[in-house]
Amino acid sequence: MLTRRHLLTGVAAGSAVLLLPGTANAAAPDTSTEQGWLDWIAAHRRDVSVLIDDGAGRRAARNADVQRLLASSVKVVHLSAYAVAVAEGRLDPKEQIRVGDWDAHHPFVSDGRAHFHALTWLGVPCDDYGIAKDPEQRVPLARLPEAMIFFSDNAATDYLRTRLGDPALQLAAARGGWVRPDTRSLGGEVLMLMMPEYAPPPGSPVAVRRALGDAVARRFVADPAFRTEAFARIPTMPRTPDAQWPWVKGHARGTASELFSLHRGLASGRYRPGGALAREILARPLSGRVPPGASEVLIKDGALPRTLTIGLSVRWPGGRSGTAAVLLHGVTDQDTQNELPLIDALLAALSDPARFAALERALG
Repeated sequence: MLTRRHLLTGVAAGSAVLLLPGTANAAAPDTSTEQGWLDWIAAHRRDVSVLIDDGAGRRAARNADVQRLLASSVKVVHLSAYAVAVAEGRLDPKEQIRVGDWDAHHPFVSDGRAHFHALTWLGVPCDDYGIAKDPEQRVPLARLPEAMIFFSDNAATDYLRTRLGDPALQLAAARGGWVRPDTRSLGGEVLMLMMPEYAPPPGSPVAVRRALGDAVARRFVADPAFRTEAFARIPTMPRTPDAQWPWVKGHARGTASELFSLHRGLASGRYRPGGALAREILARPLSGRVPPGASEVLIKDGALPRTLTIGLSVRWPGGRSGTAAVLLHGVTDQDTQNELPLIDALLAALSDPARFAALERALG
């Protein structure tokens, strides 16, 4: 699969897919423009789930309660749980984390070089697969949730899940109105793609897949020999979007309404404790793309083959906030590369009534 660049400012750092080469597909309509994305939405209404509210009395929705793939947009749950734990004194952001313990959650090709970029950003020397050359090197715990949001690092996500526990993640999500999000191991999902003998049969219940993924992820963390075995399987992995799709379609799902609810709580200031810290981190990827008159933009997006997801809010001085949750299926690799014009279209809709009306027409 093609991967997306991960930049700290100027473009949303989302969940790129696997570190495997592929060929981009031409998109029609042309999603390199905002209008092209509105045309795409109008032409793919069955594949679109959207809930958007500009905080000034305008709200629009399409398929908002349909379960769709979440990709890395689910990481707002992990961020919220981390922020709550810090606010309650259960985690210390200054704690020094052994990089080897972070690396142990990274199955080499799980996130389009996101882990590699995160370690490079922190000045941690690593190999081309993103494994630190000195596993004893330390970094502050505070850098892991930042890596999770800025670069969409799956290893940071799984590390935080392990430290916090699923009950803490579920409680943090519920505080924002999202009941029982699917917070399975992301590393486990990739390992089941790399090593299908550890995966359940197609069509197995979600709980079975989640349990098997968690189990193989725990083995990867604890067993160096198993990590060596997994590394050797990289050349035989499915390499194209079509080949990966049978695995992708069993990934974690949720609704635009659920994603909207948590983002809305964070943006509005109602999420406590921990909301301020979560907002501070979510605001940094698009700090250079704040609409005129607004104070900040909060975002966490995600991508998998055929899938693009965005949770986004704009905040204004005086307390107004607008939020959009967008889950798209049926996108091409090129559409995913063209995510920024879609983000601009959402920012415009949240800021300008005329542009909101244009999006509403596209939704139908």
